[in-house]
Amino acid sequence: MSKSSTPSSANSASTPLLVGACIAWGVATLLFFLLFTAPGEDGAQPGWFLLGINLLETGAFFLASVLCFRNWRSTQIVSGRNVWFWIGLGLLSYVFGNIFFFVWGNVWGLDPAVSLGDFFYIFSYIFLAAGMFKAVLPRRLNLELSQWLIVVGIGLGGILLTIFVNLAAAEAAVVPAAQTPAFYLAQEAPPPAPEVVPPAVPEPVAEASSAPGWVLQLDGLLEPLADGVGLLYLIGDIVLLIIAGTLLVAFWGGRYSQSWKLIAIAAFCLYIADMFFAYAVNTGTYVEGSLWEVFWTFSAVFFGLGAVIENAVSVNSRRSTRRRRG
Repeated sequence: MSKSSTPSSANSASTPLLVGACIAWGVATLLFFLLFTAPGEDGAQPGWFLLGINLLETGAFFLASVLCFRNWRSTQIVSGRNVWFWIGLGLLSYVFGNIFFFVWGNVWGLDPAVSLGDFFYIFSYIFLAAGMFKAVLPRRLNLELSQWLIVVGIGLGGILLTIFVNLAAAEAAVVPAAQTPAFYLAQEAPPPAPEVVPPAVPEPVAEASSAPGWVLQLDGLLEPLADGVGLLYLIGDIVLLIIAGTLLVAFWGGRYSQSWKLIAIAAFCLYIADMFFAYAVNTGTYVEGSLWEVFWTFSAVFFGLGAVIENAVSVNSRRSTRRRRG
């Protein structure tokens, strides 16, 4: 068997292709948002555009999960196979969350406070946090004071930004009562106009949803959990942000730092998109297909890049070790 046909050589040859595919996916998604966004008169995006961005985002998370599971199946991964199993499981859970979110909103026309997709999203946070924590735990962090201050600063910054976003959204959602300027209060009030009773107009009948009965019943059962689910989202974002900051500090420099820098950037992208989403939903201004949603796809792209780089570095490291021993 020639050297070019060995698994390690084939793996090394596939690395540039996989890196290029991940980058191309991110660029294509950004161009799709910039070139084809065309909101209608009501501000909503056309159905084909929503389908396109959902396919791009869901496909990116699926590809990233496959790359993470590839690391899990490899016996050469230096950072540990279980790390990539949990990260891959978290990304796969996000795929199912996207599918249920799309079906609920775009196929059945529902807009519940809590849907089945929310539970997959929450599990994705749990699994991602578990995998990233497993990557940090074995390193026995011996950080300097300045490094700990960076981690604490990132955590406090994330908490304060989360609080600010939710408080600002709560204030923006409150519509103040109209107040009459003082100038007009000093003027003589005009005589009241005669009351005109408009003709009765029948209220439009709400279009019945095509969702199955069990879906409507499930939405009714889950609706009281809206506050708790929202709190879990906030906690999940903050935990991921703190772990991402710890990854940046713990893996800064060294042979295996590049992959975990990418994983940390992926967590930051996820946090940014979630903050935009929280503000838009709380203020009632959310329109599916907004440009900031591209950060969700960027998050998946960086997770995938991190998995590819980790695999390449691990394989090359094991190969160089065997050569030195020989």
